[in-house]
Amino acid sequence: MARRVYQVWKGNNRFFLGGRLMFGPDIRSLFITIFLIVTPVVFFCIYVVRHLLHKFPGYDSGYAILVVAIVYTFYVLVLLFLTSARDPGIVPRAPHPPEPEDIPEATVVAEGGGQTPRLRFPRTKDVVVNGVLVKIKYCDTCMIYRPPRCSHCSICDNCVERFDHHCPWVGQCIGKPWKMILC
Repeated sequence: MARRVYQVWKGNNRFFLGGRLMFGPDIRSLFITIFLIVTPVVFFCIYVVRHLLHKFPGYDSGYAILVVAIVYTFYVLVLLFLTSARDPGIVPRAPHPPEPEDIPEATVVAEGGGQTPRLRFPRTKDVVVNGVLVKIKYCDTCMIYRPPRCSHCSICDNCVERFDHHCPWVGQCIGKPWKMILC
């Protein structure tokens, strides 16, 4: 039987629920982040809202503050989970390097010690996109020419479209899908 993509994934990501959830390699930081979000809210509810419940008995404002604090905390935790458990826009790796016939500037570099010579591809390549000349870079790890605004994350070991940064708080790269949601 054929293996699924998440079972043969070469990056450092961790998968759960049959590949439906994709976390970064530092998933432990997500639990620290959840702790740092929930702890102040619990202290706020215990030490501040408890006194506000009886401060405004006619209007029930204390209960409204408690409900708002809990709802916003739940909303933040859902967004945190969605951000850390979804694909950040990873560009799939090539199973093998591009063919040297396709790239005329490719050179063979002989390494010492009787090893097989390695093929070295040019670092950049000019491509026309919608009538505009664009330079794209080659990624040695993923063996692809990356699309524009794509970078390789050294922590996740993947090329990510519209890579912004690797967020230590969510333990995942912030890339293409999150620009439309978070901005």
